[in-house]
Amino acid sequence: MDLKLKHIQDIFPTKELGNHRSLFECDFYDTHYRYYDEVDGEYLSAVNLSAENLILAYNMDYPNFYQKIGIIAATSRTRPNENIKTWKDITYEYLYYFSDSCSYLDSEGFKFYLPAAIYYVLVKPENNNSFIDHFLYRLEFRWDLDNHVFNNDQKRFIRLFINDYHKRDFFWIS
Repeated sequence: MDLKLKHIQDIFPTKELGNHRSLFECDFYDTHYRYYDEVDGEYLSAVNLSAENLILAYNMDYPNFYQKIGIIAATSRTRPNENIKTWKDITYEYLYYFSDSCSYLDSEGFKFYLPAAIYYVLVKPENNNSFIDHFLYRLEFRWDLDNHVFNNDQKRFIRLFINDYHKRDFFWIS
């Protein structure tokens, strides 16, 4: 297991998310069919809510920190500042709350979050790591769209992880 932990950091080097949407943004999109920076007066008028109440009224069940940055993002119509620079900045709690929206990530965004999900399963296998199921589902059903962003070492690592920890073979990952 330690060898895999060392390998994941070598195989998935840290890089910034850049202009790609975050899981938090995708979670908001999943509810409102638009991102924070796309909320406009017309939409708020149609739902008859202020930008702040847009977050509160839908009871998105965000932790307080994310509720606050969601309100700021919706009010200012900007992307939220989540203080996530690389996949190593992603917390277990973040994955726990927002991973169900990984299907809304673009391929580069998915590549950004996948190593963090794998990392927490390797580090804390005794935790409730149900978030990994969302990532595996995405791998299974969107591999044809996502595979181009992964290099050969990353593909081998993903397949080995799935074989070892979920006793499944995603044979098409090669």
